[in-house]
Amino acid sequence: MINMLPFNKKSLPLIVSTLCASMSFASLAEQTPNTSETIEVWGTTITNNSLLQDDIERKQANHLSDLLRDQAGIDVGGSHSIVQGINIRGVDDLDLNITVDGISQNNNMFHHSGNLLINADILKAVDIKVGTNSVLTGGLSGGVAFETKDAKDLLEPGQGFGARLYTNLGTNDYAGGSAALYGQLTDNVDALAYYTSTDRNNFENGNGKEVTGNEGRTIDGIFKLGWDVNESNRLVFSYDRYNDEGDYYVKTNFGAGFAEDSNAKTEDIDYTRTSTSLAYELNKGDAITLRASVYRNELSYIALGTEGNSEHTGYTALATSKIALAGFNHTLRYGGEGYEQVSKRIANHVQTNKDTADSHAIYIEDEIALTEQLFVTPGVRYNYFKVDMYSAGTNDSLNKSWNELTFGLAAKYLVNDNWSISASSTELFQGPGLRESYVDYSTNFDKNLKAETGVNNAIGFAFKERNVLGLDSLGFSLNVFKTRIEDYIDNWAIGKGRPIGTYANSGDYDIDGFESTFSLRKALFSARLSYSKSDSEQLETHEQLRYEVGDSISLNLGYEVPQYDLKFNWTSLINRTDDSVSSGADIHKVGYQVHNISMQWLPSQLEALSMTLGIENIFDKTYYSHASYSSDTVQDYEAGRNVKLSASYVF
Repeated sequence: MINMLPFNKKSLPLIVSTLCASMSFASLAEQTPNTSETIEVWGTTITNNSLLQDDIERKQANHLSDLLRDQAGIDVGGSHSIVQGINIRGVDDLDLNITVDGISQNNNMFHHSGNLLINADILKAVDIKVGTNSVLTGGLSGGVAFETKDAKDLLEPGQGFGARLYTNLGTNDYAGGSAALYGQLTDNVDALAYYTSTDRNNFENGNGKEVTGNEGRTIDGIFKLGWDVNESNRLVFSYDRYNDEGDYYVKTNFGAGFAEDSNAKTEDIDYTRTSTSLAYELNKGDAITLRASVYRNELSYIALGTEGNSEHTGYTALATSKIALAGFNHTLRYGGEGYEQVSKRIANHVQTNKDTADSHAIYIEDEIALTEQLFVTPGVRYNYFKVDMYSAGTNDSLNKSWNELTFGLAAKYLVNDNWSISASSTELFQGPGLRESYVDYSTNFDKNLKAETGVNNAIGFAFKERNVLGLDSLGFSLNVFKTRIEDYIDNWAIGKGRPIGTYANSGDYDIDGFESTFSLRKALFSARLSYSKSDSEQLETHEQLRYEVGDSISLNLGYEVPQYDLKFNWTSLINRTDDSVSSGADIHKVGYQVHNISMQWLPSQLEALSMTLGIENIFDKTYYSHASYSSDTVQDYEAGRNVKLSASYVF
């Protein structure tokens, strides 16, 4: 593939030096340890388990790792644009609850690629659930809910139409841009049209070695149409098509080193997500708020004349009602979700394999205020899952269903205005996922295959106080957890990931650890330090989960210079060395330290303009994420030093 980038990356330092006098580091949003505490970031309200637009733009996120990796308990594996795997406490995304605008992303495409195609630029919010702590959340270790913007998020009060132009480039080695048009078409109808394109060349790792197999282009187009039926009811239609195509190695997750050592060639790979949804929103105040949607989501992975295709047709609904009953205040949260999944393999335009799954759940929880300080939340969830899989190579099949009630119980005690204590216990359920779409291996199915179940127990405390020790605010939180997963199904050696041999359960696992966060603010300075630890063990073999991350530390420092409209940010990411055994193989994951710096300029004299400059991996370290696939011969190295520049203008 030819070099598609329209700039000489060696000239960017000159641009940087010219801009340094007038641009700024983006400041870190103050975050307190209490998840119910909210703070203002440039006029946007967020909680400490969410990232909103301003954080995303400051981070210049070109990959999910740019966006999520400094969050406690979460990591993102894969350096490539088509290998973006979310990892929570060592559990990969095949066992997590990942959604985009409520649309399930529970796909299993190909064990050498990722299952997520998500564009960070258009995201309005990211809601991270570290651990399954409520019956409202499926998955074995929590999940992530991504929400994209619509016209109402972008229009100023009284504004009829608007537009946003955005451009970004990096020395290592990409350039892109986006355009958004949005408007109030009538008094009650609004619309958004959005388009973005990014061209990438091969980047260099910290050793200065070119990481081949990365030349490609990513395109995303979104159209949204909203209708305010009346003051309480709203409908939103959404269409989103995301495409990533380029000259990539088929074994993308193994990195360039493995491909070069085995004399592999790059191939034209075309990876596309197409999503369509219709959402309904109801707001009747305390009586009921509701968001429900129906959707269709399709992923298509094409390489070497073969297509892996996964389609989801589904629904989701979640309502909240506040009532007074039997002398207590109750907050009820209730709803349901479900989908039909069809996974197909198409070789030379002929369908050679088809597997299907049906998943449904209904749930309710009741947060009861027993006193002004003590809150108890019981919950119940009904789960149903059915699969129909067939392997032509063995002439074997599995047509089976599972159903189970799971329960949850949580409590929170507000000791005083500064201290709170919380505890929860939530049962887990995950139906056996479909085999991957792209490859049809010869598979034998265990007819006694069980659903993955278990329980997640957590206990924690939080402290927060303002105007203490000479600081404007000080906070600390600690959450300790222990998760038991019974009848785990391995996502790589057997089972869902690479179904060679028998699709069977892999025994029981324990995962235990903690997430801790310390934060402070003094005038225009803010800081946040997080430490996360998770260890896993198979109870019989004493092996670990393949994607176990281990110990990770993140440090965020921010400073504002309002007289110059400047904001500064420093981020350090530290992972300690982790040694584990998985599928009989010793895995040595080398520790690393990566430091990033950024500055943002938001000129008060020209509020429509925003410019951000950043340096990623300042000290040009050679490293790979512990959430990436790794072995004694495979290391998926990430990019070395990268100077990034972006600008946006709103009309």
